[in-house]
Amino acid sequence: MSITRVQTLFSFLLLLFLPLSALADGRVIPPTALPVKITIPDQRALICYSNGTERLVIETRFTGPGTNFAWVVPLPGPPAIEEATTGLLPTLQYLFRPEIIHNVPRYYLGILLTIGLIYLFRLLAKYNSIGFAVFIFFLLLFLAGLLLPALATAKRGGMESISSPEGVSIIDRQLVGIFETTTIASPDAKALQAWLTENGYALPTNAEPVIATYVKEGWVFVAMKIRRDQPDDKTSTLHPLSFAFKTDQPVYPMRLTGVDNGPLSVELYVFGPARGEASHFKVESCTRPSFAHPLLHQWAADSAVATKLTATLSPADMRKDVWVHFSQLPFLEKKNRLFSRHGALTIALNWGTGLFAAGWLVACFSAFASETPRIKYLQRIGFITLTGIVLVGLVYLSLPKIEVKLVKGYRLRQWQMEQLALQFWLADGDWHTAADARAGLKDLITNPTNAAIYDLKSWDNDLVGGQFREEDSPGNYALRETNSQLQFIIYYPDGAEKVESAWDLPHKP
Repeated sequence: MSITRVQTLFSFLLLLFLPLSALADGRVIPPTALPVKITIPDQRALICYSNGTERLVIETRFTGPGTNFAWVVPLPGPPAIEEATTGLLPTLQYLFRPEIIHNVPRYYLGILLTIGLIYLFRLLAKYNSIGFAVFIFFLLLFLAGLLLPALATAKRGGMESISSPEGVSIIDRQLVGIFETTTIASPDAKALQAWLTENGYALPTNAEPVIATYVKEGWVFVAMKIRRDQPDDKTSTLHPLSFAFKTDQPVYPMRLTGVDNGPLSVELYVFGPARGEASHFKVESCTRPSFAHPLLHQWAADSAVATKLTATLSPADMRKDVWVHFSQLPFLEKKNRLFSRHGALTIALNWGTGLFAAGWLVACFSAFASETPRIKYLQRIGFITLTGIVLVGLVYLSLPKIEVKLVKGYRLRQWQMEQLALQFWLADGDWHTAADARAGLKDLITNPTNAAIYDLKSWDNDLVGGQFREEDSPGNYALRETNSQLQFIIYYPDGAEKVESAWDLPHKP
């Protein structure tokens, strides 16, 4: 077969393949990779620092039998205590979620196909056979049917009485959500320990040195009592509390937490004038903040930079409080990137195949220039192939990976479909008060068979994890009673809230 005929065949193949690629581009939407499981650390906290004032929002989780629990938080100064909403920290977790790399262009397919075409045309030029050319032509059509779709996809109550022994000052007492809080101070560590014991805050005896150190440093203590409805052993997550107090440097108190405690997983979201840093903590991400969530807009509006710090602290690490300082270096954005196994393998194959192609070209030019014997040429190709395979393995193992689930486009918007289903129920449901509506929606969601009625696969929230629920976090909803109306509010992925519908009270279906 002449070179002209080979070129004609090559041009025909290009004309045949290019329209297929163009048709696929823009129409095939690859699925989005989301984490299989959204993990929640033992403690999550928000620190907003501005003009010598720290706002510390703490969410803690605990496991144990019973319904009554006590919690003591030491702070550098008397705080103003407020209730934070349950959706604030889940919203932060979603906003700072890692970027998952899954849909990676498969450059290695193009490289291998190019190398194969080069060898093919060499064979066509060597063997003057029309039958062989026809066989190769149909083989290429078959390969194109397999490879091109993949390539196209790759493009795209009243408070209890409290005794106050001599030497202990009660600075403040109040009810904050489900917490009964008492802020106390004392120059005498033993008197303060006695007050805690007498009022039901039983601390281990080895906490005495820690309390004595805090007392010596002039810290105050916020003693809180919590009551939950169920006395089981399940892990409970309480609504967060906000403590605003004066301090020269933002701090997250840990010394008391570390007493008789094992390793603790902690996430700190720090809003301040620059990148936040702390001992034993890794800067997972750093960015310019967004304030779509109402509480973030209220509490962190003066912050220029938001940082997510993560750590698993050992008991030894918790012998000191976590003091946060702000970097003096210019702002540099940092994102946390994780890879699905598919994405990591594709990147590794791209690197390995690229190395192989470069080595192959060098070997070919070297053999052509020096007339290298065939056996030596094949040895070089074997070495280059082995090197490429090793590189694939090294790159794949070095990339941080996470198990993912693939979610189609309509599933990403399921939270809107779920909210629409709830609006239909509210519009036609038999409820008369806000309490009736809230109870009815809870019954609707907790029964999984009801999802099929509204053409839903489940009541799951793919944005923040867990079941679709009443909470001010991405993908969830809220009911608000105001001006003799019941408002149905939805929360968007950026944390913004929107009043979607409203009904007069009492409701008459």
